[in-house]
Amino acid sequence: MKFITTLTTLCATATLALTTAALNAAEPPAILGQYLEANVVAKGEVVKLDIPVEFLKFRELLKEAEKADPEWFKKHQEKAGKDNPIPPFDTKLGMTKAEYDKYVALWEQRTYKRVEDGKVHVILTEDGENEWVINVSGKGMPVSLLKYVAAKDQFESSNGTLARIEDIKSPKESIYREWSGQEWRFFNDGDLVKTKENIAIGRTGDGLYGLLIYSLQELSGTGTPLADDLLMIRFVPKKLKK
Repeated sequence: MKFITTLTTLCATATLALTTAALNAAEPPAILGQYLEANVVAKGEVVKLDIPVEFLKFRELLKEAEKADPEWFKKHQEKAGKDNPIPPFDTKLGMTKAEYDKYVALWEQRTYKRVEDGKVHVILTEDGENEWVINVSGKGMPVSLLKYVAAKDQFESSNGTLARIEDIKSPKESIYREWSGQEWRFFNDGDLVKTKENIAIGRTGDGLYGLLIYSLQELSGTGTPLADDLLMIRFVPKKLKK
């Protein structure tokens, strides 16, 4: 009986401690708080983009058209609009209208597919005064190595400072489909190593998913790839207010 009483007391104390911690938790910065609640675990998954193999032929045809007339191709591609990899139809693309329509239909079939053992948890936690970390478990762990400094609106990594760049507003035709959000970047054009590191967070156009994208690219001074990592995480975001 004494054991049960002690256990009940310990559970009550632990519950009170957790409740007190939640009440005293600082409000997260608005830019991250619109997607994640502080200290609340969100379910997520590491995903990769799955594009039909047949679409690769379209890419090859575009490369050939660009090689044949670079200046024309650049101007023609711009007609598609920002973040749209599908230029308008033209016979100079090296295909018939029927073939072009087939490739556009294939592009619409692209999907996100969860990688093996890709289930993760995403949680936004304070790590220092007004400094925050988006902790991701499992295969999403590399994101957890970055710290967001709210006062400066920047992320910090072992490479350096990731500064805020232009907000994302991608159309439905873009590679990741329709979504919007914020992005930060570190770039170092060194003599020995060139490094580009990005992190972006946002929400899909339908509001159903949050997106967290992290990338790291490194090249040697001679152009040899040293790192080319891309991590995409879909998660259940904070609900939008109606």
